[in-house]
Amino acid sequence: MKFRLTAKPTEPITVVFEPVAEEFTIAAGDHIIVEWTGGGMGEISLEPDYLTIGSPMGGDMRAWDSQGVEIPIFF
Repeated sequence: MKFRLTAKPTEPITVVFEPVAEEFTIAAGDHIIVEWTGGGMGEISLEPDYLTIGSPMGGDMRAWDSQGVEIPIFF
């Protein structure tokens, strides 16, 4: 499954990729694309100042910035 995450137009948001705690900040109004593969379910948790994305059980996760450059998520 692929999905798009967009920061609010007026403020950036930090995304934390779990289980490795890799962080990436999405600039105000910008977005990233996240892809989950495998059969398990992933997790998304929104906190006041950051967003956590958990990799699906038994699967994998990849992400790209708005320019199409892959965000390094090391497992």
